Amino acid sequence: MGNGEAMGGRQTTRAAALPPAWVLRAVVGGAAAAVLAAVAGVVWLAAPAWRLFAAVGGASAAPSHLYARSLVLRRGEGIDRERVRRELDAAAYREVGVAAPDVGEFRPVPGGFLVHLRRFPGPHGPDGGGLLDVRSAGGLVTRLERDGAAVDEAALEPVLLATYAGDARVDRRPLPPGGLPEPLVHAVLAAEDDAFFSHRGVSVAAIARAAWADLRAGAVVQGGSTLTQQLVKNLALSDERTLTRKLREAALAGLLERRFSKREILRAYLDTVYLGSHDGVGLIGVGAAARAYFGRDPDELSLAQAATLAGMIAAPARASPIAHPDRARARRDWVLRRMASLGFMPAEEVERAAAAPVAAAPTPVAPARAPYFAAAARLEARARATDVPLERAGLALLSTLDWRDQEAAEAAVSGGLAGVERRAPRAAPFEAALVSLDPRDGAVLAYVGGRDWTASQFDRVADAHRQAGSAFKPIVYATAFALGVAAPASILDDSPLAVPAGGTVWQPRDDDGEFRGPLPARVALETSRNLPAARLGIETGLDAVIATARAMGVTSPLEAVPALSLGAFSLTPRELATVYATLAAQGVRPPVHLLAAAVGADGEALSLTPLPQAERALPAPVAFLLTDVLRGVLDRGTGQAARALGVEDPLAGKTGTSNGGRDAWFAGYSPDRVTVVWVGRDDDAPTGLSGARAALPLWSQFTRAVRPPGGYPPFVEPAGLVRALIDPASGELATTRCPDVVEELFLAGRAPRATCRLHGGWLALPVAQGDGVPTERPGFLRRLLAGLFGRHPKQN
Repeated sequence: MGNGEAMGGRQTTRAAALPPAWVLRAVVGGAAAAVLAAVAGVVWLAAPAWRLFAAVGGASAAPSHLYARSLVLRRGEGIDRERVRRELDAAAYREVGVAAPDVGEFRPVPGGFLVHLRRFPGPHGPDGGGLLDVRSAGGLVTRLERDGAAVDEAALEPVLLATYAGDARVDRRPLPPGGLPEPLVHAVLAAEDDAFFSHRGVSVAAIARAAWADLRAGAVVQGGSTLTQQLVKNLALSDERTLTRKLREAALAGLLERRFSKREILRAYLDTVYLGSHDGVGLIGVGAAARAYFGRDPDELSLAQAATLAGMIAAPARASPIAHPDRARARRDWVLRRMASLGFMPAEEVERAAAAPVAAAPTPVAPARAPYFAAAARLEARARATDVPLERAGLALLSTLDWRDQEAAEAAVSGGLAGVERRAPRAAPFEAALVSLDPRDGAVLAYVGGRDWTASQFDRVADAHRQAGSAFKPIVYATAFALGVAAPASILDDSPLAVPAGGTVWQPRDDDGEFRGPLPARVALETSRNLPAARLGIETGLDAVIATARAMGVTSPLEAVPALSLGAFSLTPRELATVYATLAAQGVRPPVHLLAAAVGADGEALSLTPLPQAERALPAPVAFLLTDVLRGVLDRGTGQAARALGVEDPLAGKTGTSNGGRDAWFAGYSPDRVTVVWVGRDDDAPTGLSGARAALPLWSQFTRAVRPPGGYPPFVEPAGLVRALIDPASGELATTRCPDVVEELFLAGRAPRATCRLHGGWLALPVAQGDGVPTERPGFLRRLLAGLFGRHPKQN
C-alpha cells in the first residue's frame, strides 16, 4: 500500500503541474491570433510601404520635354530683332516697360533687348541664365553682355514644343539635386507643418486640434496631418477620411521617418504635392507649378511667389493665381504672416513681399507645337535611347527644329493650300507635307506632316508613300553623268518611244503631247521632258539607277522597269529630301535626324545612339553638274514661276507630277537648306494640278520667309570640272561658224574632243577653249581662209 500510495502521490503531482486543456487551447489560440494579427498588420502596411519607400528613395518620375533649337546670337553677326522678339514670346517671356526685367522677362531698349534668362537645358548641361544685354546696329550684333561681362555668343531659351507624359495629362519637374530652395521651404512649412523638423511623422497636438474641431462640427472637417502624413497619402493611400485610413497613414509615416531623413522626406513632398492645373494639365510638385504659374524654376521664385504656391496646397483650384488672384493673394498674405510670426523670415522682407501684386506669368506646360515633328522626334528618341522610358525619365530632348522656320512652314502649308483650293475647288480637300533640313549635317529645321493634326495624325513626311514623278529624274541624270553615258551638253532624243514591258508595250508621253526632237540634256531636265529621261534611263541601265537611288537615300521598293526613270514608284517626302540633300552637300548623303542632344533629369548629357556616318553617294563634280542644271529649272524651266513669286536667289530645284496630278512635288535647295513640298489628296484621287501649280507656291512662300538676311549662300564649284564653249545644237566644241555658242560644264577629262559637225568645214575654226579642253590646231591656210570668209559666233 505504501508503494501504491507513493505511486499514486507522484501521479497526482504530475497532473497538477499541467494546465487544464482549455488554458492550453486559449494560449495556442491567442498566439495564433497574435501571429495572424502580425501577419495581417504586415500585409496591411507592406504594399503601401513598398510603394512609399520606392517613391521616396528612388528617382522621381517625370515626363520628358522636347525643345526647339536655341537661337544663338553672336557678336558681329546678323540679327533679326523681330525674330528675337518672337522667340522670346514663344518661350513665354513677359515684356516689361521701364522696370529692370526680372527672371523670365525682357525689355526692349534702343537697338536691342535686355533679357533676364531663366535657366534652361543645354547640350552640355543646364545653362545658368542671367541678364543678357543685346544691342545691334546695321543689322549686326554690336554688343553682347551677360551679367555685365562681354561674351562672344549667347543662346536664348529654347521654345518648349511638347511634353511626353504618356496617357497622363500631368507635368512634373523634380527639384534638381542639391539644396532645397529656402524661401519656398519656409513658406510650405509655415502653411502646412511648422513643427516638421521636431516630430517623428505624427503630431499629437495637431491630431488633437483636428479631433476637437471634428467633434464640434459633428463631421470630419479638419486634418491634423503632418507633411510626412500628407506625403504618405499622396503616394500610397486613398483620399478617404476614415479612422482606419488615418491609423494606416500614421503607421506608415512613422516607418517613413525611421527610413529616411527629414530633407529626403521634404524633397519628396515638394516633388509630389498637387498644385492645381494649367492648360488642362495637372501640376505635380513645386517645379511644375513654379514653371506653369510664374515661368520660373523653384529657386528663382521671389518670396511672394513662394508664399503663393504654399498657400495653394490646401485648395489648389480655389487659390490659383491665374483663375482667382484675389483668393491667391489672401492665402499668400496669410502664409507671409505665419512666416513672420514663426521667425522664418525678417518682418521687413515679409512686408515687401506682401506689398507685391499677385502677378502670374502663365507658361505653357504641355504645348502641342509642331505636333508632327514632336511625334516623329518621340520615335527617334525611343530608337536612340532604347532603355529610357520617355514618360518617366524626365529628359530634356534638344531637337534640331528651328522655331522661326517651323512657324513659316505651317503658315506656308495653311496659306498655300487655301490658295490651291481656290484655284481647284473641285479637287479639294488637299493635303500637304513640308520638310526642310540642313544638308550639311541632316538636321531637320521644319516639319509639317499635314494641314491639321487634330483632324489627322497621319505623318505624310515620313509615312506617305507617293509617286515621285519627275522629281525622281535627277537620280537618272546623276547616274548617267557619273558613268559617262551623258553630260549636260549631250543631245537626247525627244521622240516617240515604245518599249515592250511585262507583256505590254510601254509608250510614255508628255502632258503637252508634243515631241521636240533632239535637245540638250540640260534643257531636257530643265523642262522635265519624259521621253529623253526614259531613253537615258534605259541606256544608262536601270539597275545602276536603282543603285544610285539607294546610295542617295531611297529605301522604298524600286523595280528595274522603264517607268522607273519617270518616277513611277512611291517615295516619302523624307526620302526625297535626303536625295536632294545629297546633291546640295556635293554628293555626301547626310544622316537625317530630329534630335541634337538629350539631357538627363540630373542635368548631365545623356548619350544617344550615334547617328549613321555621312556617306559619299556621288562624286562631288557629278553632284555639282546636277545642281548646275537644276538651277536652270528656276530660271528657264518648269520652276520659273518661283521668280514671279519672289524667289530671287540662285537656287536649284525640280518639279514633280504623277499621273493625273495625283501628286504634286517641288524640291528646292541651296548649300545650306533643302526643302521638299508634296501636295495631293489622301485618297489618291487625281487633282489635275502640276508640281509647279500646287507645290511650288508653298515652297516659294516658305523659302522667302526663311531667307537669311544676306540671302542664300552661292554654290561652290568643286575641283574636277572644266568649262568648254560648245554649240548647243550638236553638243560639240564650237567653231567660228556656229550660230550659237554656250559655255558648258564637263567632268575633267570628259569634255568633247570633236568640233561641231553641224557647222564645220574649211571655213570653220575651233573656238579657243580654256584649260583642260583639248582643241584642234588648224593649219595656216585654213586659218587664212576662215579669217577672210568665216563668221564670228554669237555666245550665249
